[in-house]
Amino acid sequence: MNKIIGFIIIPIVCLSCKQDRKAEVSLSSYVYDFGMISPDSIYCDSIILTNVGDAKLDIGEIETGCGCTYASIDKYELNPKESCALHFSFNPKGKGTGPKEELIIMGV
Repeated sequence: MNKIIGFIIIPIVCLSCKQDRKAEVSLSSYVYDFGMISPDSIYCDSIILTNVGDAKLDIGEIETGCGCTYASIDKYELNPKESCALHFSFNPKGKGTGPKEELIIMGV
């Protein structure tokens, strides 16, 4: 009887441990400042995304705030402690003068 109880308890403990695992994303920067820009150029850069959690991170989709901003990612699945680049660009043509704020949204 003791052996049966041991086999039942071990899988329950392992399943409860697995449920505590979470994916968590960290970005090398949460805000990017292109500085003073010309309206005739397209500005591109990237930041690093890292899964700092202990479960696989699935990135559903990437959306931008408007058509003047474009974003893409190297990978849509990141294992724990794995990183990839989030590339983005901004085309200021037709946006007028003064400070601009654009948004990139990731669905996880």
